[in-house]
Amino acid sequence: MVYMGRPFFDDIRELSAAAQISKLIKFPPKIAVASLSKGPARIAGWGYIPIKVCIRTTELMGQDGVGSDLAYFADSINYIDMRVLLYFFGLTICFLPLWVAGQELNVPAVRYTPSPWRAVWITHPDISGNEYAVVNFRKDFQLDVKPSQFIISVSADNKYVLYVNGHLVARGPQLSDIRHWRYETIDIASFLQEGQNVIAAEVVNFGPDRFFGQQSYRTAFILNGITAAPESIQASIVNTSRGTWKTFLNTGVSGKEVRWRTMPRDIIGGFYASNPTDSVNAAAYPWGWEQPSFNAAAWKDAAFCENASAFGGGFGWILEPRNTPIPVQRQERLASVAVAEGIQKAERILRGEGLTIPANASVRILIDNKVLTTGYPEFYFDMGKDAVIRIGYAENLFLPNSANKGNRNEYKGMQFVGIRDVIVADGGKGRKFIPTWMRTFRFIELKIQTGNEPLVIRDFFNMYTSTPIPMRADFKASDPVYEKIFDLCRRTVALCTQDYFLSDAYYETMQYVGDTKVHAPVWQAFSGNDLHTRNALEQFHYSRLWDGNLTSCYPLRSTFVHPTYSVIWVDMLYDYLVWSGDSAFIRKFVPGIHHTLSMFDALIQDNGLAGATRWDYFVDWYQDSERGGLAPGQDGSNSAVVTLHYVHALQSASRILAYLGARQEADKYLHRSKEIAAKVYNLCFDPSRRLLAERPDKSYFDQHTNILGILTDAIPQDQQRGVLERILEDSSLGQATYYYRFYLFEALRKVGAGDLFDKALEPWKDLVRDGLTTALERMESPNKPTRSECHPWSTGPAYAYYTLIAGITPADIGFGTIRFKPELGTLNFIEGAYPHPKGDITFSIRRKGKSLVADITLPEGVSGVAEINNKTLTLKSGRQTLQ
Repeated sequence: MVYMGRPFFDDIRELSAAAQISKLIKFPPKIAVASLSKGPARIAGWGYIPIKVCIRTTELMGQDGVGSDLAYFADSINYIDMRVLLYFFGLTICFLPLWVAGQELNVPAVRYTPSPWRAVWITHPDISGNEYAVVNFRKDFQLDVKPSQFIISVSADNKYVLYVNGHLVARGPQLSDIRHWRYETIDIASFLQEGQNVIAAEVVNFGPDRFFGQQSYRTAFILNGITAAPESIQASIVNTSRGTWKTFLNTGVSGKEVRWRTMPRDIIGGFYASNPTDSVNAAAYPWGWEQPSFNAAAWKDAAFCENASAFGGGFGWILEPRNTPIPVQRQERLASVAVAEGIQKAERILRGEGLTIPANASVRILIDNKVLTTGYPEFYFDMGKDAVIRIGYAENLFLPNSANKGNRNEYKGMQFVGIRDVIVADGGKGRKFIPTWMRTFRFIELKIQTGNEPLVIRDFFNMYTSTPIPMRADFKASDPVYEKIFDLCRRTVALCTQDYFLSDAYYETMQYVGDTKVHAPVWQAFSGNDLHTRNALEQFHYSRLWDGNLTSCYPLRSTFVHPTYSVIWVDMLYDYLVWSGDSAFIRKFVPGIHHTLSMFDALIQDNGLAGATRWDYFVDWYQDSERGGLAPGQDGSNSAVVTLHYVHALQSASRILAYLGARQEADKYLHRSKEIAAKVYNLCFDPSRRLLAERPDKSYFDQHTNILGILTDAIPQDQQRGVLERILEDSSLGQATYYYRFYLFEALRKVGAGDLFDKALEPWKDLVRDGLTTALERMESPNKPTRSECHPWSTGPAYAYYTLIAGITPADIGFGTIRFKPELGTLNFIEGAYPHPKGDITFSIRRKGKSLVADITLPEGVSGVAEINNKTLTLKSGRQTLQ
């Protein structure tokens, strides 16, 4: 099994293919090498790819490349030319090519920028610019020689797909706002040739029903040649400008509204914030428009839209280079046919063997992919004039006439409800449907009604899409359920890390502050990479409002504000500083820290608790509250947990400013935090229950308030262990759901209560029992049924495996030294790899009688202190055994 991700590092080791293979493979099989230069698997121009070899004994590797039964990982990431196909005698290897070929050249460091921009934004002359529209653009040009380099920058509003000589090169742009509009920078030389060439782009504006996170100025496209080699080639030959590009308004595709506020509804579960689905009239579609052989003479000249503006301001979009890698794709065969009605041998389509639907037939095929996934499904078909093909996508099935889901592995008697694409066939051959936006699904329902001509389905598969940054983390435990939870969390994070941290994968796909508070450290623990974290922190800062609040998710075309999320952003800045030690990056946010904290301080009443605000607070999806985000009976005033979120942010700000040398301001925030924490304790602590109440009238008690009371030391340290025990035993308390248990795990770690972790993990054990392969958004309750099945804010256990169970935490700002204090809880054995900014920390910890034996290896330049078996030991770089 081969797992691959695109590189974005500058220090790629350019070994020959044979040298890399011999370095990677630790046994001597015979090797045959073949070029992938023809057919649908052509991947020329990819350069070098990191690969990881995994051998599994019982089942195929999951979508995110996770192997859990038996795995062999190469000692280091190797880079291998993608034109090499390996066949190992005596060992079956599944080669999973990544298909999107464009590599972002300005990540991780900006190297190429148009200076100045010579291209202009272009559009179609017959559109107003804000309606739903699919617009195709083409540029035909001649080259006297095949270039060795041809670097372009490209962007669009809303989204584009870029082709060069018929080969898909990139999708973009990276999501951002109009004042920080991203562009991709790509070398397309490997796709060009001597003689005739064509660059083609599909630009989609999703119209009034567009994704809530998608800002838009108007439908437009821009492409700017930066540099080319040899010098005889002028990169500007491809620039978008007046009269030099052709364009076509593709009426063969229209947006299909996803109904969630009107009846009948297309989804169960409320708020839908993603893009409309697709309705395709194949008879009006310009098939082959992206291919060099297509004749675009009848297309119109592209019209001028706007000049390019960058950095210094200007009209329309203010362009900035992309700052996360371009997502990549690989082909993913769908797993199984669960139900087939009106057709036999339906499973043939899963293998690409072709399936003929007879004339005048009505067919239903329910596909169970076994695990949740995301990407761009590709549906290939011939003939079938006037056949109507409906492709539905759902995360789960429902009990009939119910919002309840039951076990996700059961499908008999269950109801399919989900978003759908619709295609009306034109009877032609060689047709292919790819949706204009990602689809997330475990189940796909094909409903096909043919007319007087048979329809031939040639193939159907998913192009799995994710960031190319590899996840290097690994975790094994004596309890296999812990490993299943780890895989569940890992798959969730893999699906939800694309251009940005998105939450969730099906309903919303937006980047939320509270969600990212969890998503960012979990992703860093899986990958050792922080590019997406930096992007999120900056984008939340871009969303700042006049009063100091941040927009609760951003980018966003609406206005969602929760003051609790605004102060959580301050906590995230401190988290990142501890991880990276990058004081220069954090320093630029200091004015924003002051602005946000002063906003919240104005909400503090004379009694020391937060008062009501024009915005809504949000803490967690309380199961027993009709209001949802706040405790039952809470009107937004005098909430202890809301106030303690402010105390927590004050403490984070104090630590940041102290590290930056602003001691006076740090002391001011620290004093204020202690003052407010003391008032919360005096007003809300109940001596009889020995717990903090959620408000001074002591009419409601929950886990949340006590968790924050521990993390802020509002509850005295000598009482914290007892409080943790009581909140985990008392089921009458308002329960922290998946999201807020991230804070619970942090409280367990703070107190050194690893023995309580297994009980706190119970909700995730239920997910495994219910057949989920990703993490739910919220727990089931009469007021709020479960909704999203792929929510990264629910992946806290994976992080706690490293920080609490393995006991690996930063001992200083910058993670240059570690503290190693393992607490196995109910486990007898764990081992794994924890990516660190300087390399992987590997560990193996076992019980030996009443003691622990630990092997731990630290990367070069990392040291630390271990607390194990009532001893304190010094750690150094390299491997060491502790007992």
